[in-house]
Amino acid sequence: MEKRLLVAFMAAALLLYAGKGGTTVSGFSAASVRGSYAATFHGTDDGTGVLTADGAGNITGGTETVNDGTNICVGTITGSYAVNPDGTGTLTIVFTTTSSVTGLCPSSPVTSHAAIALVSSSRIEVSGTDPALLESGSLTRQQFPHSDD
Repeated sequence: MEKRLLVAFMAAALLLYAGKGGTTVSGFSAASVRGSYAATFHGTDDGTGVLTADGAGNITGGTETVNDGTNICVGTITGSYAVNPDGTGTLTIVFTTTSSVTGLCPSSPVTSHAAIALVSSSRIEVSGTDPALLESGSLTRQQFPHSDD
């Protein structure tokens, strides 16, 4: 626990130091997150899927497969997000089970929360903020293949 606090303190100190002499990134907004993103996460649960963001703070749809080591659940996702000018923000995902591959899956929607940091409009780092869950992952904007048709 002390080691984590020390690491957090050091990271905060570096951010403060960088902010004094360097340039501050700004200009991100909810509009920076628009389109379809491939999602992966690891930790207490592992999962992968696709979500669609509307550029106005809403996750309008998507699918996800989640594995907690015992149960494998497939479902749909919706939710919301907020983006600060520096690229940090929050993400709320609502997972609704559509099928169970193995084990017992939630019969009612499950809501998860995360902190986000935009690397660019095409890559977002994600870290879960719910108690008792250790999750991290990324969202990468999908680049659809070009067709010769």
